[in-house]
Amino acid sequence: MNFWKNTDLKRLESTDLQTYKIKKKFITKDESQQIVKWIDSVNHTGNDSNYHLSELSKELKGKSCIFDISNTPLTNYITKFQSISDVSQDILPEFIYNIIDRISNEFNFPKDNIFLQAVDMNKGGKINPHYDASLDGYINYKCNVSVLSEDYNFFIDNDSINIQETDLYGFEASLYKHWTNEFNSRRVFLSFGFVLKYEDLGRNIDDPRVRLSKRIEKYFQQ
Repeated sequence: MNFWKNTDLKRLESTDLQTYKIKKKFITKDESQQIVKWIDSVNHTGNDSNYHLSELSKELKGKSCIFDISNTPLTNYITKFQSISDVSQDILPEFIYNIIDRISNEFNFPKDNIFLQAVDMNKGGKINPHYDASLDGYINYKCNVSVLSEDYNFFIDNDSINIQETDLYGFEASLYKHWTNEFNSRRVFLSFGFVLKYEDLGRNIDDPRVRLSKRIEKYFQQ
């Protein structure tokens, strides 16, 4: 099914809000080392993801561990579809909660519904084009922190952002297709998911991207 008719594209381009936000050098080098050491110690087992995520995860060439931090009905639902390993509700290191507080302050986001994906990719890994899971009335907003990586381009719809180690970048992951090229070295990043109401981000039910997201949810989140 073709979600991208020419008329849809024109409407999306004419009504789009800011595609992404970026904060350079959001974490320190010491924090990067602390996070890498923690991720090296994490090893989630199991694999209850759906077919589409299973195919997507093959290109990671590494691991993706998901933590349901808020443990609410909203984050329970989202993490069910975002996980490629068992979902954890364990207490996390204090520095993770400190980073969440800083992101919340930076973007003025509520902290009611948050989850975390800690991703460790080996050389040759990449993120294939995809939309993140969503649910009616809400947007899955991702705040990614580049912890260990070469400089790279992150693609969001028609935009290409140059990302460097320690950068923070945020975007509406359930509304915009996003991806990377193949990496030439190890890549570690933290992907904090904030499940936000449409109005928190200036969207509404009639927004073309919201309508597209609802169609994707209907066909792929079964």
